[in-house]
Amino acid sequence: MKDHELHQLTDLLFKSGKEEKYGPKRVIIEEGTVSRKFYYLKKGILRGWTDYDGKEVTFQFLFENHIFCCSESFFYHQPSSYTVETIEACSLLSVEKTDIDTLSEDITFVNLFNKYLISRVNDYQQLLISQIREKPEMRYKKLLEEYPEIILRIPQHLIASYLGMTPVSLSRIRNR
Repeated sequence: MKDHELHQLTDLLFKSGKEEKYGPKRVIIEEGTVSRKFYYLKKGILRGWTDYDGKEVTFQFLFENHIFCCSESFFYHQPSSYTVETIEACSLLSVEKTDIDTLSEDITFVNLFNKYLISRVNDYQQLLISQIREKPEMRYKKLLEEYPEIILRIPQHLIASYLGMTPVSLSRIRNR
């Protein structure tokens, strides 16, 4: 999705959005609950994670200027299979499901929203493929290229979890 399309979509989505502020380590969407909000991350960093055998496994980081929701929960009214929480203080805009339903009557909104959804599917496909094809060291290098500030803003153990390795393995990679 192109930047101007994302801005156009967020303008449509959040013109009646409600601002929400959260401190660090605050849950926005909780695993097992139904979420009826769609969000825009104005400031801060979020992470998506799920519990696997008593361990938190991070599968996503979201930085400023991203829109997100728990799709299974938001669109299908099912309990979320993961948690979204703040890593640092965050400022969000939220919009209720009923507002999205109203917007869905606007063809411009529907076209932009479809482009957004396709771009998210593509992002997840690329993440899955990189988990299969690339060694952890390459995934780490790519992450640094895309988000150089990640080292300063996200704790090492969360980066390791996202990359599918232990903090000790990540430390070894960083020291090379």
